This record gives sequence, C-alpha cells and structure tokens, in this order.
Amino acid sequence: MRKIKHLLVPATVFIFFLVIAIASATHAPVAEKYDGIFKYAPEKDEVVKNADKLKFLKEAKNPTIVLRVPHASRDVLDEDKNVKTNKNQDGTNNLNDINVYNVIEKELLKGGFTVRDRALFDKVLGDKSVNDYSKIKELTETDLILELSSIQFVKYPMNSFAYNTKGKKNADIEKTVGCSNYFSLYGLKLEFRVIKVKENDFIGSFTYNYTPCETVYGCRYSIGVNASDKSCTEPYTYQGNVSYSGVRLIPQSDVEKFVKIASQKLVAEIMH
Repeated sequence: MRKIKHLLVPATVFIFFLVIAIASATHAPVAEKYDGIFKYAPEKDEVVKNADKLKFLKEAKNPTIVLRVPHASRDVLDEDKNVKTNKNQDGTNNLNDINVYNVIEKELLKGGFTVRDRALFDKVLGDKSVNDYSKIKELTETDLILELSSIQFVKYPMNSFAYNTKGKKNADIEKTVGCSNYFSLYGLKLEFRVIKVKENDFIGSFTYNYTPCETVYGCRYSIGVNASDKSCTEPYTYQGNVSYSGVRLIPQSDVEKFVKIASQKLVAEIMH
C-alpha cells in the first residue's frame, strides 16, 4: 500500500504535465503550405543621356571605351587572376563574385567599340601626376569611360499571393491569400554612368532592372501561412534536399543573362 502511495504523486504530476502538453499541442498554430503564384509588373529602366555629346560615335570607326568598376584596383586584380571567393553554401558565387565585367566588355566589343585594358587604365588613374581627364585621354587614347556604378539585389515587398484550387467540374480557380505581414522577393538593379574623357563631361546615366516574376505566368514557390495570425513565411523552393529563399531564388545564370541584356541595351542607347 505504501508503495502505491509512493508512486501516486509522481504519476499524478506526470499526468498533469502530459495533459498540459497535449492541450498546448492541440492549440498550437499550424502553418498551411501553399503552392503560391507570384507576379510583378516589370520595373521600367531609366535612361538619361546627352544625345549631342554622343553624336561623335556615329562617325567614329572604332570608338574606344574602358570599363571602370567599383573599387577598381582590388576588383581588377581579383578578376584578372580569376579569383572566386566568398562561396555560398551550395558552392555558387555571391553576386559580387560573378564575373560580370567580362560579360559587359564582350557586349561592348560586339557593339563596335575598342575596349581598353582595365588594369592599365587603373594604373594611369593611380598616377598622381595625371590630374585631369585630357591627360588621361592622351595617355590611354580612350574616348569614353563606362562606370559600373552598382549592381545590387533589390527588395520587392508583397503581402499577398495567388494559388490555384479546383472548382466545379474540376476547373482551375485562382484565389488570393492576404498576409498580415510583408515578405520580399528580390530583383536586380544595374547602374552605369558614361563620361566623355576629353571634355570630362558626364553624358549619360543608365539604370536597368531585373524584376522578379514579371512573366505572364509568374513564379511558383512554396509559402507557409500561419493559421492563427495569417502571417506568411518567405517564399521558398526545394532543389533536392536544399531549400532556397531570398536572393538565392535568382539563379546565377539569370544574373549573368540580365547583365548581358542590360549591356546590349546600353550599347544600343549610346551608339544609335
């Protein structure tokens, strides 16, 4: 009898906490998973240029140009050595390590430009005795400087998404889910500046955008919605056992394709 009484208290405590755990689990919010459809209207590019200052290009047989990049001395050396650093966990390169500079220069060559060596140009700029652009023109025989001002990820916030469900006669119906919070998809922005070397004139600014999910069909990513407060997770997708979200939803091949198309647009704008 004493043994039974001895065990009664621990058993009672165990049952008490077990009931609490079951009750907590019963009322715990459940995140419902959706196959979300995400769409954005294309972001407009911005082109500001001095057409008169660019007229000389139509008459020049092989106009010369050099690509100047942010933190030129470091990036030129790294890129020329084919150094790839700061790998993502899946082995791909971060945005800053993607070799965009060669992509841009190839499109300049295709557009009819003679492309000057970036490393040599950087050495000239580093020479303290060269203190004006007319001297740079003389030493490098370069007509234009194309500055890659920035290439960066851009947030596109959303607080709703669509999904397909089945209606009468098994027809697809598109419905919308509103979220109590904002989540973000990511696009890209690439900014160029063009300088005419001889006159040291800023003659153009060119901004190109990669808008996520701008196609008619949009993008399809998984997304979770909390049943209690209707908050939404970041959109994600799985490739094998690896989950991708945020900036990693943009494939590296799409980044390079975007840079290539932006460079082609730039050449068309300044040459015609």
